[in-house]
Amino acid sequence: MTAGRARWICCQLGAREHYAVPRALHRSQRLGRLITDAWMPGGRAPGWLGDSVARLSQRYHPDLASANVESCTRSLIAHEAAWRLHRRAGWDLIVARNEWFQACAIEKLPAAAQATRTIVFAHSYAAAGVFKEARQRGWTTVLGQIDPGPEHYALQQRLAASRPEFGAPPAAPPRCYFESWRSECDLATWIVVNSSWSRDSIVSAGIEPAKIKVVPLPYEAEPGAPRARRSYPAAFSPERPLRVLFVGTASVMKGVPELLEAIDRLGDAPIHLQLVGEREMTVPDRFTMHSRIEWVGSVDRRAVFNYYRNSDVLVFPSHSDGFGMAQVEALSCSLPIIASRHCGDVVRSGETGIVLDQVSPSTLELVLRQLLSSPATLADFARNSERRMQNSTMAALADGLAELER
Repeated sequence: MTAGRARWICCQLGAREHYAVPRALHRSQRLGRLITDAWMPGGRAPGWLGDSVARLSQRYHPDLASANVESCTRSLIAHEAAWRLHRRAGWDLIVARNEWFQACAIEKLPAAAQATRTIVFAHSYAAAGVFKEARQRGWTTVLGQIDPGPEHYALQQRLAASRPEFGAPPAAPPRCYFESWRSECDLATWIVVNSSWSRDSIVSAGIEPAKIKVVPLPYEAEPGAPRARRSYPAAFSPERPLRVLFVGTASVMKGVPELLEAIDRLGDAPIHLQLVGEREMTVPDRFTMHSRIEWVGSVDRRAVFNYYRNSDVLVFPSHSDGFGMAQVEALSCSLPIIASRHCGDVVRSGETGIVLDQVSPSTLELVLRQLLSSPATLADFARNSERRMQNSTMAALADGLAELER
């Protein structure tokens, strides 16, 4: 590590954002240690784990092959088995997992700082205990806020209640969830959010604005990944419809009901919608059986990019999102985007896509009709996306984090 630089310790539960923060810090020679729940060197899970935990093979990134990584893999497997035995699920399991990880991370914190300044980074809802320990040692603490906070969940309840045909409102977080979060915010020297929407939301919850820093998430294509060769017809037709893509969890919060209703309103227009990802809502039969709506379901990450490359436009109509990685992934494939204002500031409206003033079936229908009548507009958006992607790199994330050292 370069002499005089701050030493960062990242405590990360899960593979959030494909390990973007520790990767950016490692490339800039700032990462001292990554402490994580599970790590599979080389991306291969040992055979003794069995198929039930094969997903752990994804707990790795080649960019961190030479990093100092400490994990709690064996403890995680033992605890997951115990939690399953005791049928812990939902918010009870989420809280238990967050508390377990913090205890493991604290045990793996170094005994003393090995640099002029030590900075501990941890994501929200799994940071309070780690930050308390770090502050007792005089270290700087940086909270990575993963969502827009309490108002995000309150909005989720209101939206679901207003859309009963799409299922009951999801279970609300327990009181202790946000009590712990407020402790994290108090203990944090800095709070990093990925969008202005998240910043405004947590400020409305009473968090001090001066300690909040907006740092957008980056995306870089994996080595050897094929570039999208995007082309649009002179006019869309039943033989060559407008190919609309949604990527993410299909839920009321993500604006999927509005998108489905917009497609239905378009009647016989040459348009085809594919939804890639899990469902977290009830879907009425008229949408599951719709001739222009295809429910793909969950696919692996490599397959998702095939959908990006083979689509004409991504629709990201979320009512509230901390950022929305699907946006930068689409941008990396030169795919135009229709997005709401309630997420990461990725789309340049009129340049790389369209930003919706509001999320509603009528606004989505209007925008889709405009694009149906003007394939050339989509072609222009696609060309502009290639230039825009240059500003969404790991180096930009590292620079944003480095500003906190000053």
